[in-house]
Amino acid sequence: MKMTNLLRSSFIAAMVFGFVACSENDPDPTIQEPNEDDDEEVVASPENMFGEVEGVWPAGSTYTITGDVVVPEGSSLTIEEGVTVIIDGDGRQGSSPEIVVRGSLYAYGTEDARVRFTVPEGRRTVANTFAGLWGGFTATETVGDLVFEYADIEYAGAPGEANNPIVQEGEISEGEPRYAIYMQDDGLTSNFIVWHTRIAYSKDDAIRLNGAKTLIAYSTFELNGETGGEAVNTKSGTVGDFCFNLVYGSATNGLKVANSKGRTPQADNYFYNNTIVNSGWRRVQAGRGGSLNYENGSRGQCFNNLVVNSRYGLRMVPPDDQPDLANTEWGFQYYYGDEEIIVEEFYPSNGTIGRVEDQPRPSSDVAGGVGENDPLFANYTLGSFNIEAAREGSSVERLPSDADFRLSADSPALDGANTTFSPRYASYEVNGKTYTTPTPQTYFGAFGPAN
Repeated sequence: MKMTNLLRSSFIAAMVFGFVACSENDPDPTIQEPNEDDDEEVVASPENMFGEVEGVWPAGSTYTITGDVVVPEGSSLTIEEGVTVIIDGDGRQGSSPEIVVRGSLYAYGTEDARVRFTVPEGRRTVANTFAGLWGGFTATETVGDLVFEYADIEYAGAPGEANNPIVQEGEISEGEPRYAIYMQDDGLTSNFIVWHTRIAYSKDDAIRLNGAKTLIAYSTFELNGETGGEAVNTKSGTVGDFCFNLVYGSATNGLKVANSKGRTPQADNYFYNNTIVNSGWRRVQAGRGGSLNYENGSRGQCFNNLVVNSRYGLRMVPPDDQPDLANTEWGFQYYYGDEEIIVEEFYPSNGTIGRVEDQPRPSSDVAGGVGENDPLFANYTLGSFNIEAAREGSSVERLPSDADFRLSADSPALDGANTTFSPRYASYEVNGKTYTTPTPQTYFGAFGPAN
């Protein structure tokens, strides 16, 4: 059953630009965007969706996906503000749909009317945090652009099946968990934008990128990976900016880059002004990361990140798999730890920073002893982190609804960060919109002062 004709509607844009307003603490988070014609055709909200789709899913609609949905090559699907997409998956092979993007997908939520990709209400439980109930998004080699603005993506990571593109190309094996978002591109022909978006409760990586011109900013990653998996895991061909994001309780790293997979150009990732909390503890393999990780010929710049109660600080992998150190710059990280084992690994024992003569610990870092340099979050108290509970995935704590990781007026993290570098790209032009890349700030982490 193909839904193409049912879902096709006009999408006429008058190229008149406006501005989207954001929080007063956001460093110039602007988008220029076109206004849309008010006479756009409105279609009914269908249920039991599967097959090929394109056109527009109009604002406020609800769609239920019961089988794999495919955006064909050369086509696009635009999902407007306030749309809810319910994926009726149960985590078993044969009954866990995915959204395959061979063309372009644009999810355009707003601050007050987000786009939501989730499972039926009765399955949105703590017990299903790492159940992996649906297959996530798979953007294939022919993908145009993939954009998520003010979107929520939950409970992805169902086991791969033989007919899934991610299995057919050998990225994962049949039966292994899929990712919330998987995208591949060669030569920076595609754009990947994640803007004010939340990805939560994925069984493995929230995002796995094999190439794309990439901007991930102002987004939240919550409890990604059951016993392994990153919030963002990028490979060769991925170039861009990763900034002003919150990572809470990832199984392994918050942000990881490796120049593997043989695509072009060289992986070049700028990780700056991110807040990474309670991450790295569920990874069962010894010696793997817990916050920020560069390896295997990758390059970039890494500054101003605030790393709290995570298993490891910034890790530059040793010579057998090391990054392109000649073209990588780092420093100005802010570390806090409740336990000695955390403080001891601000400079990972399985990395090179502070462990080899030509890579001393940066004097620009803030890294003290146990309980020192509390960043004084506006509403998230430190001092009682339970490592054993964090290691046990079944008992891991979800992000408290009232948590506020902005910095109190007397926070020592409010100044001292590095503002002397520029983003990898000043802006990103995608589908008639201009995303202005946020610039580095004088404070550490993703959030500025609370007042």
